[in-house]
Amino acid sequence: MKRVLVTILVVTMLVTALPGLTGCKIKPKNWYQATLDYYSEGVKSGWANEDPSLMLNISDDLKTTSSNKQIGYLLVDLDEDGTDELLIGFNDGSNATKFTDVIVWHSDMGAFKALGGGSGYYIYLCGSNVLAVDSWYGSQTQRDFMKWNSKTDSFPHVDGEGKYLPMKWDLTEF
Repeated sequence: MKRVLVTILVVTMLVTALPGLTGCKIKPKNWYQATLDYYSEGVKSGWANEDPSLMLNISDDLKTTSSNKQIGYLLVDLDEDGTDELLIGFNDGSNATKFTDVIVWHSDMGAFKALGGGSGYYIYLCGSNVLAVDSWYGSQTQRDFMKWNSKTDSFPHVDGEGKYLPMKWDLTEF
């Protein structure tokens, strides 16, 4: 009986210590809630709470309000691993929702802003959870297509030209 209790104790200690030893962070169920609270408070206070040390630079597109702009978020499981990712953006009457922030759970860093946009360069959610990302390259804008992979904590490029179109999504307002 004593040997069984010692074995259970040792296994429990190893399982408890494993995330710390491997550098992996344990993902809370609602890992994105603090980020949602931050953005919600920012919208309410006119971004008086903006804290550059959080590495959540707020796009001017989210700070600028107009009567036809809906600012909000979308929770979507981009890689179908059972965990939602957080997309923050706005609808402004155009045919597609413009996202300025894609926040994911990174195995080493926890909640992490993995993609950012704004000021004319946006992230769009297409069918099959592919992201169309506009970027500035040299003297021209380029659109890349990416898909989140939580196993590698990365956004590998996919062939998407002509295959995926940006879509309009209903956002939950802050």
